[in-house]
Amino acid sequence: MSISKLEENDIFLKKILDAPLGQVVTVLGKSLNCKICLDLIEQNTPKPGTKFERKIVVSADGLPIIRAIIKFDRTQLPDSLVHELLQKCSLVGTILNRHSITNDKKVISTNFDKDGKKLYRLYEIQRHGMVLFEIDEEIKLDHLDLIRKKYHL
Repeated sequence: MSISKLEENDIFLKKILDAPLGQVVTVLGKSLNCKICLDLIEQNTPKPGTKFERKIVVSADGLPIIRAIIKFDRTQLPDSLVHELLQKCSLVGTILNRHSITNDKKVISTNFDKDGKKLYRLYEIQRHGMVLFEIDEEIKLDHLDLIRKKYHL
C-alpha cells in the first residue's frame, strides 16, 4: 500500500504524520486513553564540532510507537535556541514555539520496511530556506495497531 493510500484510509495515522514536531504526544493523548510518554534517550555530537543528534522515543502504554533522531547544526541556529537545546530540558517543538519559529515539515522521503510493520520518514524543519532540523522517524505500525485494538480505535 502506498503512503497516500494509507493516510486516506487511516485518519489516526494521518493526524500523527501531520502533527507539528513535539505535538505528537498531544495528538496521541487526545485519541488514546492511556499513558503517553516522550523520552529524550540521548543528545550528543556524533563527531566533535557543531552537529548534534537528539534521540527520542514516544511510547503509548509502554510500547514504543515512534523513534526519532533530530539532527541540528548549532551554526544554523540562533544562540538562544542552541542554549535551550543544549540544556536538554525542553522539547524541540516547545523551543521553536517559544521563539515563534514556524514548525512546518518538508518531507524528504517516506518508506515502509519490507514487512510493512514500520514506516520510515525523513523530513526537515526549515526557516527562510535554511534547514534548522532534520528528523529521521520510525513509526512502529504494528505497535500502533496493538494500541488501537486495545482501545477500540
